[in-house]
Amino acid sequence: MKTARRLVLLALGLCVTAGAGELTTRMHLTFDRIRHGGPPTFTDAFVLADAVPKHERRFTEFSGDVSGRYLGALAMLALHEDRSIPELDRIATELLKLQKPDGHFGEPFSTNAVTKSDMALLWGNGRLLVGLLEYNRFKPSQRIVDCARKLGDCFVALGPRLNDPKVLKEFSGDQVAVGYICWTQIIEGLVELHRVTQDNRYLGLAEEIAGHTHRHPKQHSHGFVTALRGLVELYRATHDKKWLQQAEAEWEGLLASGNLWPHGALPEVFKPMPQMRSEGCSEADWLRFNLALWGETRKPRYLENAELTLFNEFFCNQFHTGDFGHHDFTADGLGHSAARAWWCCTFHGLRAMPEVMNSAFHADAAALCYDLPVDGEGASTGLTLRADANLGHDATVTLSVRACDDREHILRIRKPAWATTVEVTLRRQPLAGVTNAPVLELKRRWECGETLTLTYTFATRLVTSPHYPGRIAFRHGPWFLGVNEADAPTFFDEPYQLNRIIVPATTNDVVRLQPATDRFTRRSPFVASGAHLALPYEPGGYRCQPQTVTLRPIAEHTNLGDTTPWQFWFLPKK
Repeated sequence: MKTARRLVLLALGLCVTAGAGELTTRMHLTFDRIRHGGPPTFTDAFVLADAVPKHERRFTEFSGDVSGRYLGALAMLALHEDRSIPELDRIATELLKLQKPDGHFGEPFSTNAVTKSDMALLWGNGRLLVGLLEYNRFKPSQRIVDCARKLGDCFVALGPRLNDPKVLKEFSGDQVAVGYICWTQIIEGLVELHRVTQDNRYLGLAEEIAGHTHRHPKQHSHGFVTALRGLVELYRATHDKKWLQQAEAEWEGLLASGNLWPHGALPEVFKPMPQMRSEGCSEADWLRFNLALWGETRKPRYLENAELTLFNEFFCNQFHTGDFGHHDFTADGLGHSAARAWWCCTFHGLRAMPEVMNSAFHADAAALCYDLPVDGEGASTGLTLRADANLGHDATVTLSVRACDDREHILRIRKPAWATTVEVTLRRQPLAGVTNAPVLELKRRWECGETLTLTYTFATRLVTSPHYPGRIAFRHGPWFLGVNEADAPTFFDEPYQLNRIIVPATTNDVVRLQPATDRFTRRSPFVASGAHLALPYEPGGYRCQPQTVTLRPIAEHTNLGDTTPWQFWFLPKK
């Protein structure tokens, strides 16, 4: 099966790493799109247009936004994979020539009242500060640090104007992309600049801004959650628990507000939203924010929320081109219209993927722990493991021993809430001494080159939500399941809105659905055929002739060359 899958990947022109799982393949899809795809193509001049600024493409008024995201996303992938990206170095070199005398990039800031144009400049320059410093992580350079420091000094000079309560109030309305979040999102870059320079002015400004971070109606979710990620970074830098407590309180408030949809998506704009529209940047931020909280607290709820978003909205958001962007949602699922947001979401989606892989494992004083069933590598003193996850194909993860010493080491494997069992085998034989508790523990002397196979058993559960009264959804293992028009056109016969699902008997919300017989045949690495289930229903136009349709993970939306609607909230038969 793996050999056949590799041939499919090669036929699609995707970068292939031997044994790599779905997340690695998705990461390379987006990486290849940024480097070689289009339209538009990311030439040096195209990327740097916002830092000049040269207003020949969209959103150059957000000066530094595309150029900063480009630097950060590619630098963190290059660091993760220890690879060279020549165009990355070219962009960084040319960028240094475009910095204005006061340290910022783009048009001048106003000298009187703060304007929307100022907010756009702040947003882009904030993203550029982060990009410069992430590039510096990959390839340390005093010239890059000096550039970042000069930009940080510009923010320090602007601090008194932007921290004014009148400005906070004025830009906490429905300005969305040019709201106060353009200022609060800078926390992340200031904390990293302090880490590099040890200049306390940057940390002090970050703390001032953090005190103004708040959620309000009609706010841009991407900007807000970026600021929350900054709060976690501020806690890591200062060890002051009030910043972590503020981040956790905002997490609680966001869930209580009803802005998080049941399949793990945040709307582009918080309630009351003008439309049910997602944003790939917001989903990447929410994913990274939950992983950061999990890393600092080890509270399972954060890892579970990251997992929900990753396997559903984040994967669903990725287009077949590798781009991320916007999708419009309806009361019963995913609508027709969508936008590939090459100017932001494509970069932000790529930026999240190495961070997800780095969260697959963690090491504590006693053990190496495999937490998130995705591709990744983890190490403790004396033991290094690599994970290659193919849950959708055969419900397995392969753990390979990359390095070890001659001592016994403990490996702990998390059993997710969506799995009823996790079976551990070595050389096709069950490993002795493993109990199927919430955390599986193995203690043994490992051998370099040996592999463990983790096989997950999935449960199918009914999901209800106050967002959609009277409707139900199905979740199989980590995936939300749905029906799409491209593969089941007759399900969408008029009036499909009156279709009624014949729900099998349930036990504690667990349902039994038969595997689908019409196996999905499209050639793609993103088909989770093991999660295809047969769903009986009564068509709205002819209830006298019940039919059966195949449920598939909404993450398979990446496979579809054209935008196509999905239904994953259903009316049950009364």
